[in-house]
This record gives sequence, C-alpha cells and structure tokens, in this order.
Amino acid sequence: MGRPWKVQLEQHSHLLDAALWNMLHGLCMFDAEHRLILCNAAYARMYALPPELTLPGTTRQAILDHCRAHGCGPDDLIEFLGIAEEAQRLGRPAERNLMLTDGRFIKISHSPIDADAYVATHQDVTEKVRTAQELARANDTLEARVRERTALVWRQAEALERLLAHEREVNDNQRQFVTMASHEFRTPLTIIDGAAQRLLRHRDGDAAFVAEKAELIRVSVARIIDLIEGILESGRHDAGIAQPVYDEVNLAELLRLCCERQAGISPGHRFATDLAALPPTITADRSSLELVFTNLLSNAVKYSRAAPDIRLTASVTGGMIAIAVQDRGVGIDAEDLPRMFQRYFRARTSTGIPGTGLGLHLVRQIVEMHDGRIQVDSAPGLGSTFTVHLPVRRAAHGAPLPC
Repeated sequence: MGRPWKVQLEQHSHLLDAALWNMLHGLCMFDAEHRLILCNAAYARMYALPPELTLPGTTRQAILDHCRAHGCGPDDLIEFLGIAEEAQRLGRPAERNLMLTDGRFIKISHSPIDADAYVATHQDVTEKVRTAQELARANDTLEARVRERTALVWRQAEALERLLAHEREVNDNQRQFVTMASHEFRTPLTIIDGAAQRLLRHRDGDAAFVAEKAELIRVSVARIIDLIEGILESGRHDAGIAQPVYDEVNLAELLRLCCERQAGISPGHRFATDLAALPPTITADRSSLELVFTNLLSNAVKYSRAAPDIRLTASVTGGMIAIAVQDRGVGIDAEDLPRMFQRYFRARTSTGIPGTGLGLHLVRQIVEMHDGRIQVDSAPGLGSTFTVHLPVRRAAHGAPLPC
C-alpha cells in the first residue's frame, strides 16, 4: 500500500514543479541570508539570468550585480530592498510597482514564509502602468482644455459685457447729445431768426437798430460756434486724436488775459488775481490751457449772477502748481459733486442756466492730458471753487519733473 502513495506524491511533486516552472510570472524563494532557494524560468528570463545564477545558494547581491551590469536592475535599490523588509516587519505580504533601469515596471510581491525565508513573485506590468500613465495624462490634458475653454468663455463673456456696456454708454451719450443739442442750439437759432425777421420788417430802420440786431445775431452765431467747437474738441480727446503742442508757457500772463477777456464779456463782474507764486513758465499746451481757464471763468460768471466777485489764486508745492477759480454763486449739491465732470451732466442748481454739460468734461480731459487733475469744492448758496493741479515740468513720457 505504501508504494502507490509514494508514487502519487512523486507525481504531485513533479506536477508542482512543472506548474512553477511554467508560470508566466517570475517566482523566487530566498532564505534568511538572502541566498536563492529556488526560482522559475519566468524569473530567469525576466532578468536574463545565466544558469549559474539560478542555482540554489546564489546570493541576492550576485543577482542584483548582474541586473545592474545588464541594465535591468531596480531604478531605486532602497525602495526594492524595502519591500522585503516591510513584509518581514509586518509579517504579511507587501507589494509595490518598481521601475527598472531599462524602463520596465515590475510588480513585486514579497510574502514571508517564516523567520528564515520568503517567497516573491515578479510580474511585468509595464503595459498596465503605461496605460494608466497615458490615461492620467489624457485626463490632465482634458482638464487643462476644459479650464482653457472655460477661461475663454469667461473672457468672451466679459468682452461681450464690456461691448454691451460701451454700446449702452454710446446710446446714452447719443440721447443726451440730441437732448442737449435740440435745447442749446434752438435758443441761439431762435434769436437769430427773430433778429433777422425784425431786420426784414424794418429795412429802413436807423443804424442803431440795425447794429443792435446784427450784434445779437453775431453773439448767437458765436454761441453756436462755441457749442460746435466744444463738441468737436471733446470728441477729439475721446478718440485720442488730440494733438497738443507742449512749449514753455507764461501761465500768469495767460490767466490775466483770460480774466481781461471775460471781464470784457461780463462787465458786471470783478476779477481778482493772486498769481505771484507762479513760476515764470511751465511746460504745457497754451491753447488747451486757455480753453480750460476760459471755461472755468465763464462758468464762474454764469453761475454767480448775483455775486460779482470772482477770484483766481495760485500756489506751488514741490513740482506741482494749483490754480483755484472761486465764485460765490449758486453752488452745487453734494450729491452732484462726484458727477460734475461727466459728459453732458448738469447739476440741479444749473436749472434755467444755459449750458451743454460738455465744458467741465473737456476741462478734465485737457488737465489729465497734462498729467494733472482737477477738483471741485462747493455747497449750495455758498459758491464753488474749481482747483486745477498741473506739473511745472512735464517729462516726455508724461511724468512730472521737479521744478
């Protein structure tokens, strides 16, 4: 009875050896001294081991030296050795995907048998790892594309919103312009038409009558021309096509000239000046500054009919000068002050007083073109003070230079 049992055991052992030898995955067993107990053909092929390195007793170090010499050893030796150490420490299998120096990825599993030995399997998972890496890259690429497209959509939405806002602003400006023009142009044209009709009805009138009506027509025509020039000048600044000519300007002389001209137009007002602090010259565009202060003086007169005194004062701080135009007229409500330099805006206290709402807008454009700024201080019934700050010297790139 014993012999068949031994035969059966030998057959089973032979079958087990055949199964291990023909496994697709590499298998090896080492003792506690890291000497080879056995390995299968897949393990030998995986690392191109010569027959003498597959014999029992071969050291693990000899196998590692061979792999390193043939470019198929672990890329990270410490990580490789750590798998066996982890399995022994935990007393259970440990596995990890390791990269070899030839670029392959091997899934190594270590299982402790006892304190004296362990068994390991080596499986080539290069294709799986490559596929996973490609999938991760594809996901990253897709996420990046989604982020780019999302950012593009947001930028397009923001650009569209800006265009819509600009379109609304243009439409609002057009409506305000039509309203302003229909009102401001109608008044002088009505005066011109009425004066012309009177001249026709009194063709034989005396010279004084004709001169009076002719002067009325001339003043009204001048008013229309000023309106048109203001609109065109503002448009040139908005479009960025204004062409200032910067030169040395005697600002004190220019301000006195503006006051004299305004005094001739408004004989009922008095103009006091304190310009001693001004330097001999500043760098500026003379015609533009003349327009600025003519506008400010005209407004001071227009909004202070019952208060005839207008005052101009100047001061210098560092490289900046400040010119204040002060009146004691109707003043401006606090709620209107932040909007005083907007195109076509007119304060509530200006009701019944002719104006386009373009003058102060143009003034700010010119002052900022000179790298300056303008501010207004006012209160209803107490008058207004418009202060223009300008650099004494304007650098070529636009930054003020010290005087």
